[in-house]
Amino acid sequence: MPGLRSLVRERPAIGTFLKLPQPEVVEILAIAGLDFLICDTEHAQIDESGARTVIQAGRAAGIPIVVRVPTIDPGQINRLLEAGAAGIQLSSTTSADSAEKLSRFTTYPPTGARGLSTAQPAARFGTIPLAEYITLSNDQVLRVGQLESARYDDPLDDIMSSLDIAFIGTMDLSVDLGVPGQVGAPAVRTKIGEIEAAARRTDTPLGIFATTAAEAERAVATGYRYIAVASDLALLTTAAQERFTVLMEAVGGARG
Repeated sequence: MPGLRSLVRERPAIGTFLKLPQPEVVEILAIAGLDFLICDTEHAQIDESGARTVIQAGRAAGIPIVVRVPTIDPGQINRLLEAGAAGIQLSSTTSADSAEKLSRFTTYPPTGARGLSTAQPAARFGTIPLAEYITLSNDQVLRVGQLESARYDDPLDDIMSSLDIAFIGTMDLSVDLGVPGQVGAPAVRTKIGEIEAAARRTDTPLGIFATTAAEAERAVATGYRYIAVASDLALLTTAAQERFTVLMEAVGGARG
């Protein structure tokens, strides 16, 4: 499949968060035409085994799976990438050191420190020539840092220098700024503006969380390249409510 890292340089990529670790959900979202999915091991009940299941399903369905992790665990990150994850998304990236570690442990030497084995799916179990596989992996793995805090330990430019995508977590940002859920509040818009300015200075593609298609359209128009719209659970909830609310009211009226 085309590399997601290359895709976001060419055009905006639209995805969603994956909270249900089921292959059928991956296949349905792939059929819907999404560009990528973010397997959420931070806020969903998905363990490493579940993540490998959806990564495998994504490879079969032709849709890249990025895995969101809460912390840097070099061994876990390596196993997820070896399983075929298209990238790693690190929550609460607040320092240049955490961004640099994300890059280092997702990149093979000599530029990184990722451990090497070719007895794994991403290397087609050793059937890809070693040098070719190392180059391919280093070039294609996507490194996403979430910027969702009111304060950072280092200048934003320094944090972004190690990232392929600077992803703005709007909900967490609004909470940290004291206006929960008010992503249009002045304080939130100001912080987003600071992140956008740093991204322009460092030529770092931006990503963002959008709760609705309309928010996603505005993000595309603004120049964002990696846009996560809602989640599989939110899409399921919305569809169920829209489909059954009127019906259940009618049934209730008939019963009355």
